[in-house]
Amino acid sequence: MDSGDLSSILLLIVLILLSAYFSSSETAFTSANRIRLKNEAENGDKKAKRTLHLAENFDAVLSTILIGNNIVNIATSAIATLLFVKWFPTYGATIATIVITIIVLIFGEITPKTIAKEKSETIAKFSSPIIQVLMNLFKPAIWFFEKWRLLLDRVFNFENMETISEDELLSMVDQAEMGGSIEDHEHQLVRSAIEFDDLEVSSILMPRVDVIGCDVNEEDSKIEELFNRHNFSRLIIYDDTIDHVVGILHEKDFNRYLKAKVRTGKDTSILTIVKEVIYVPPVMNLSKLLRTMQLKKTHMAIVTDEHGGTVGIATMEDVLEELVGEIWDESDVIEEEIIELNDGLSYIVKGTVKLEKLFDLFHLDSSDDFISNTVSGFVIEELNRVPLEGDQFIYKNMDVSVTEVKNRRVLEIRIDYIETNYET
Repeated sequence: MDSGDLSSILLLIVLILLSAYFSSSETAFTSANRIRLKNEAENGDKKAKRTLHLAENFDAVLSTILIGNNIVNIATSAIATLLFVKWFPTYGATIATIVITIIVLIFGEITPKTIAKEKSETIAKFSSPIIQVLMNLFKPAIWFFEKWRLLLDRVFNFENMETISEDELLSMVDQAEMGGSIEDHEHQLVRSAIEFDDLEVSSILMPRVDVIGCDVNEEDSKIEELFNRHNFSRLIIYDDTIDHVVGILHEKDFNRYLKAKVRTGKDTSILTIVKEVIYVPPVMNLSKLLRTMQLKKTHMAIVTDEHGGTVGIATMEDVLEELVGEIWDESDVIEEEIIELNDGLSYIVKGTVKLEKLFDLFHLDSSDDFISNTVSGFVIEELNRVPLEGDQFIYKNMDVSVTEVKNRRVLEIRIDYIETNYET
């Protein structure tokens, strides 16, 4: 082996190292977390700032890396072929192709890309100075490839895939929770915030039959009794029927009203202290309801159907609970909605439980097939009649028994898990 051969071998080693550099840089810039880089840049990390700038100009970076990598790989192949043909005149080209392909795959592609995927930000910051120099060096070629890309976009009408869909964002949040980056309660909060705009008022309203209110002509003593008995801070005031709601009465306003009547001796109408009410349809998005409540500075809305009748009410607390979970105060009686029995083989479930929550518990597909969004409505839909205590039916992997009914409403059911092929 003469000095020329030794020089060729050393040059091949350098070229393979450069191939590894370009391959690792490509993977690093593709996988780098821009949010993390941005935080580091804002904290004064100059390397992160430079890397972030390059990452935001990814098309030019990718063109630079591909140009450099192709030049290196072509040079590697050419030098190796010359070297092996010199050593093995008959089969040198074939041997060179096999050997260089294996070496480049292992040391120029697979190994550096595997490392770069695990250390993407570190390697991106390490490689960014050279990439920046090469971008200036290859500027004419990069300009040409950019124009070529724009031409392809125009000819084939490529869609812009840079935006992240809601499902992709939810998957990212799930992966962050599984990877330990965020806690379970943080995971639930972020998911709730993302899914918040998909929810409608109908999913949170208190149904008409549960609404506590009083007639506008009701005696003061009766109104006071309602406040004390139910421990509410607000009551619905209606004219004749609950379909004609005239406003909302606040307990503090009512107490001042009673004191004023005693002090002045005047029999003032309760309408003077009733607050204006807002009406919303059951199909309104919760995000829109929240904005409406904020603008109107109210904590309660009357939900009406297409005929103007009262369907129920929705409160600010109900809306916020969809984001942060149940909100309890000192006057609330905490009652478990789902009670586990027999090591998860049986459950006692309240009729007010959200159907989606029940289906998640039993690993069933979406509850979109049902009109109702509560367990009570689900039972009625399955039986196709008013339920009675003792009614029983099987739905997929659930053996459902109705255990408590009041005023044609299902208050409680028992569910026994059964082995089926419906579980997803």
